[in-house]
Order: sequence, then structure tokens, then C-alpha cells
Amino acid sequence: MKESRRPLRFLRSTHDWIANQLSRVTSTGEVIAEVDGLRFIAISVVVFHHLMSIYLPSVGRVEKIHTSADWFAAAPQSWLVPFAYCGHFGVNLFFVISGFILALPFAKRAFNNLPGPNLKGYYLRRVTRIEPPYVICLLLLFFMLWMDKKEFLHLIPNLVASVFYVHGFVFGRESLINSVAWSLEVEIQFYIVVPFLVRLFQIADARKRRWLLAVLILAFGVISQEFIYPFGSARLRLTLFNFLHYFLAGFLLADFYLNNAERLKRKSYAWDLVALACAAFIIFTLWAFGHTYFLLPFVVAGMYAGCCLGKIANRIITWRWIVITGGMCYTIYLYHVPIIARMFWDLKSLSVPTLSATADFLWMSLMVVPVMFVLCALLFVLAEKPFMRWSLTKREALPSASVINAE
Repeated sequence: MKESRRPLRFLRSTHDWIANQLSRVTSTGEVIAEVDGLRFIAISVVVFHHLMSIYLPSVGRVEKIHTSADWFAAAPQSWLVPFAYCGHFGVNLFFVISGFILALPFAKRAFNNLPGPNLKGYYLRRVTRIEPPYVICLLLLFFMLWMDKKEFLHLIPNLVASVFYVHGFVFGRESLINSVAWSLEVEIQFYIVVPFLVRLFQIADARKRRWLLAVLILAFGVISQEFIYPFGSARLRLTLFNFLHYFLAGFLLADFYLNNAERLKRKSYAWDLVALACAAFIIFTLWAFGHTYFLLPFVVAGMYAGCCLGKIANRIITWRWIVITGGMCYTIYLYHVPIIARMFWDLKSLSVPTLSATADFLWMSLMVVPVMFVLCALLFVLAEKPFMRWSLTKREALPSASVINAE
């Protein structure tokens, strides 16, 4: 009997070892599993978006997919196309999570009448945690482009601008080194202004504070929808001004999270329905009802609340491998586009034109996604996780650093 159990014990121990290697490093403090579960949702829809946008042109089903018009034109190819198009909104989902995470330590201290976290520690944490993996990614992709195209001089200005998070401001377009880096530039702009925005939590009256947050979210949402997107320059569209309302929605969630501890313990199926309804509203708004776009930060907040408070949704987003994958989202986000693009190009001969676009896309994705995940997992262990340990060491050396560890 004992001999028959050895393979099972070996498999369990191997599984646990792999899971531990791929789990992000945290210091002693508050760990919110739901945060990584929500990150999983955000990174999954972003990957889905890029899978479809790269698949369709690579196998010749459409000429290109760059703009919303290209997506709408590609819709007859598959019923999955509208859902994949909506996946670009995953970046906005990340912005809400960032607002929530960064607001927590400041809000918690403000609500307890304590001084804010040490700003030196705050900024040092941002630099040591985010910058090294980002620079490694840029240099690696720059080297690959150089080897592939045998030219690199024209890419050097793009590399320098991307390293210093000013590519969108300088060039008014996405980085030629890594197209997803524009959102990290917006994140950096937000990191800089967080210590000023969190003064909102010093407003003692909870109702006034939340109403002010709601008004600001609504105002920036309207400005984005009615002015920046229709009339603003490309440079302005790639700045915090165009996305601040999503970060502030994270502030609103942080406020409710810290002031409703007992309610958070009670899960119900009603909140599962709220999460589904909000997700459906997001999809319909992105695909068909753009005039309600300014409401989406509130809807995202509702969806996240539903995911955390729903009985079924909470079980899903706190499942171990969902949490682990969400914890690797930074590495996956940095590398998934070049990996997917290269693999679809190399495997396009395996596409089956006689299949429907839906079936062929799923078939190709079954080959691409597992390899992408394994490569990103390796890159996470080698190029991101060491800096988690380093940044935590730096933070622990600072006596006033936050004890909140939701990052």
C-alpha cells in the first residue's frame, strides 16, 4: 500500500514545489488573495485580445487589426471576435487594481489618524520592484529586434524613451520595442501623484469623501469620453489624464474595503449575479453602446466587488493557480505579445483553413498558450521574482514602510 502511494506523494510534492517557485514573494503582513485573482481576470482578457489580433492576420483571414474599425470589420470571422476586442479593456482593469493597491496603506493610516507611509520607502519600492524587470524586458526585446532585422540605430531613441517612461509623450505612439509599455508609462505617472491624491482620505466624513471620489470619477470619465478621445492628441490619450478615473475607482474600492470588514466576510450568490451583470454591461458598452463609456469605472468597481463577495466567484478567483498566475501578471504582460506573435508566425503552417475561424483559433491557441505560459513562468522566476525579494529587503530597511502587503 505504501509503495502505491509513493507516486502520488511525489506528484504532490512536485506540484507544491512548482507552485511555490511561481508564487510571488511577500513580506509579513496582509495578503489579499482576491487581488491576484482579479489580476488573473485582467491579464487573461488582455492575452485573449492579443491572441485574436495576432492570429487573424498571421493566418491570412484578415489583412490587419490595428483600429476599432478593423475589429468591427473582422467580426464576421468568428463570434469570439467581439469578446476578444473587449479584451483591450483589461488594461483599464489593471488601473483599477493599481488604484486600490496603492491607496490601501495611505487610506489605512489616514483612517487611524496616523502619519502616511514613508515617501522615500514608497518611491524606492516602486523603483526596485517595477524598474529592473521592465528594463531587462526592453533590452531583451531590443536585442531580438536587432538580431531579427539587423538594424537598430533607429530603435535606440525608442529604447531610451521607453526606459524613462516618456515614449508616449515624445513620440505620441506605442513603443516600437514593446507595444504594451504605454500603459506602464501611465502607471508611473499615477505613482508620482499618488501621495497627493491620497489626501482625499483625510476627509473624515465618509459620505463626503465617497461622494467627492464619485464626482471626480464621473468628471474625468466624461472628459475622457467627450473631449480627450474625440479631440485630444495621441500624446494626451497616452497620459494619466485619460485614465485617472479608473485609478480613482480603485480608491473608492479601498475606502469600502477598509471600512466594511464584517460585510466582506459574508458571501452570497446575489453578488455573483452582480459580477456577471457588470461584466455583461462592460462588454455591451465596449462593443455597441459607447455613449455609456464614462460609467465603466463604477461598473468595474461593481464587478470586482461581486467577484470578492460572491460565493462562486470568490472561490474561483482565490483558487491557488488562479492566484499564482495573477501574481505573475507583470511578467506575462511584458512578454506575451512578442511570444504570441513569434509562435503564430512559426506555426501558421499548422492552421487549418477549412475549419471555421473559431475552431482554428482555438486549435492554434491550444498550441500557443501553454508554451507562452511556461516561458513567462521561467522569465518570472529569473527576471522578476529576484527583484521582489530585493525590493522587500529595501522596504524592510525603512522603519516607516507600510505593513500592507497586497502588491
